[in-house]
Amino acid sequence: MAQPLPVPGGDGRGGQAAIPNQTTTNPVDVPAVDDSGGLYVVVEASSRPMDALYVVAPVCGMPKPQAELKASCDLLESVLANDARLSGFVRPMHHTAGLAAQVVKTPLPTFAVKPGGPGAAGLQYVVATSIKVSKQPGMLDVSASLYDVRAGKMLDLGEHAGQIVPQASVRQAAHRLMNGIQGAITGIEGTYDTVIYYSAPAPGCTRAIWQADADGFNRRVLIGDGGKDGIHMFPIQLQDAALAYMSFRSGLPSLYKLDLAQVMVLSDMTPVVKNMRPKKGAPVKGTSPDDPSSIPQPFASGPDLQFHSCAQNSRGDLVVTVNDGDQSDIYTLDYTGHMDRNLTHDEHDDLGPTFSPDGEHVAFVSDRIGTPQVYVMDAFGGETKRLTFVGPYNTDPDWGPDGRIAFSALRGNAVDIMTVTMEGKLQRLTPGQGRRSLEPSWSADGKRLVYVSNEDGKCSRLWVTAADGASREPLDVPCGQYYTPSWQRTPGKGPKIWNPRH
Repeated sequence: MAQPLPVPGGDGRGGQAAIPNQTTTNPVDVPAVDDSGGLYVVVEASSRPMDALYVVAPVCGMPKPQAELKASCDLLESVLANDARLSGFVRPMHHTAGLAAQVVKTPLPTFAVKPGGPGAAGLQYVVATSIKVSKQPGMLDVSASLYDVRAGKMLDLGEHAGQIVPQASVRQAAHRLMNGIQGAITGIEGTYDTVIYYSAPAPGCTRAIWQADADGFNRRVLIGDGGKDGIHMFPIQLQDAALAYMSFRSGLPSLYKLDLAQVMVLSDMTPVVKNMRPKKGAPVKGTSPDDPSSIPQPFASGPDLQFHSCAQNSRGDLVVTVNDGDQSDIYTLDYTGHMDRNLTHDEHDDLGPTFSPDGEHVAFVSDRIGTPQVYVMDAFGGETKRLTFVGPYNTDPDWGPDGRIAFSALRGNAVDIMTVTMEGKLQRLTPGQGRRSLEPSWSADGKRLVYVSNEDGKCSRLWVTAADGASREPLDVPCGQYYTPSWQRTPGKGPKIWNPRH
């Protein structure tokens, strides 16, 4: 029976090329790589300073303070500050009464700042918000303004400046507001209201498919098969918000799909799990109840074939890694899930496909020189071009909206997140220092990446880095085992250019 390929740092059951465990492998024992013809200059992570953004404490209830709004106001402030921490383009300034007195002249709705106050406090941007009970029953009115200190004027937040939401949706309103703040400052609207999919243990399930907000909150199991032991990995959003993933339900790994309706039901109904280590036997909802007849059927599978990671472009073309027991190749799939064409036709392992933004090329990993390296080919096969020449192990490619390919790279005793262009220009985004940073995935706006790391030396969890590595922050998730994160983004859809009036 065919044996699946190993996972970086995992237990060999996932399907990607392995990176040596540096706790047991001496770097000098790693096979040498022929670097002839490659570029050797690696640009290190940016050390650019980030502008300070101050989130003023929200005005709660107008014209009179309303105690029942306090929790919503506190939540709005904390979510905005945390989004700024994770943004990679601004840094949040901690709120104090003294700072507020120094900066704020008039609160919302006639927000104004004191002349010279923000500049004296080292601020570049000031965000003021308010929440009041809406005239619409059961709704809250969330208002916001953004002041640019250098320009000395308010910036247009468009539709994000005023939102009418249920009390339960204040967190989402804060994320949408941060989308507008990023848009007004950078020209590219943010993606703070998106979600991240990933694989991790769940009660009774070795690896379930999870969903979390882009800041790590609202974690929930999407696919855990009713608490039955199983392995589900490589989640990735397809067109129309469908979700593809790999599962061992049928014995060998096969490709499965959830349509938008199924994703929405699971997102709304699957319970939020606050602890990665719940009591043994605790129930977890998933896609499969106890009735065997309701077990999902694979979208793509075959006798003695192993299906792993897949990718889709804007035209709907699907490619997938398939292992026939001897090697892995990259195949196209038709709309019914049947294997259509072998794109790689190489005697070595080729896996981990990812489409270019225009859908015309596919990047992938191959060990055709003896160790995993990143290659690129036309979307329908043909001549390949090797992109990585520095380091003996380069895996986990993800092609970003700006044309750069992020990947995991073994350098000395560390595994780093790096990017490479089609011209071979390399940049390292993580600091190395003996840590392991794996499996990067781009946000839809191309401003950030999520990845798995033990960067702070404490434990493994999900992290977010700016696209140039200028800031790296952990998400608010517990320590644990995380695999194959994937940021929600529609195939082929580029960053949203900021237009406050639309």
